[in-house]
Amino acid sequence: MNKHSVSFENLWGKHPGELQKEIVTIWKQFSPGMEAEKVNERLSQLAYVVKNEFEQVVGISTAQKVYVKQLRNYLYSVRLLIVPSYRQPGLASKLIVLTRDFFESIHKSDTDERTIGIITLIENKDYSETRREAIWHASQMVYIGNSGKGFQVRVYYFKDATIN
Repeated sequence: MNKHSVSFENLWGKHPGELQKEIVTIWKQFSPGMEAEKVNERLSQLAYVVKNEFEQVVGISTAQKVYVKQLRNYLYSVRLLIVPSYRQPGLASKLIVLTRDFFESIHKSDTDERTIGIITLIENKDYSETRREAIWHASQMVYIGNSGKGFQVRVYYFKDATIN
């Protein structure tokens, strides 16, 4: 597979503008069954988009603050989607690291519900079967168990986070 040239754009707290149609098309194509209300909700949760050399969206990260009962704290629940033809070694890691670092840089400004890290489900079966390390080297995401549907659950705690 050829390595694709990509760039990353932070969209947190911004309207995606012209990119909205592309993003929605990607979700409809690669996340079938996502309801229209979920699409609108996710648009407000955009963190990063990955663009190819032609400025087309080929990857997306979203995040939302959630209370994780088992951890008794708030974390950012992060989702990644990379268009299959652009999946290449290291791209998902780069996107999760950018997303992680951004939220780590802003988490102290949380006034109400301070977050202590990020959490994600690994829904890509191939990825979870090949990436079985307890701690992923690049992202430092730690395996903490499996969801009810059998997906790996991974967490990264912000460096100065303290639990409630």
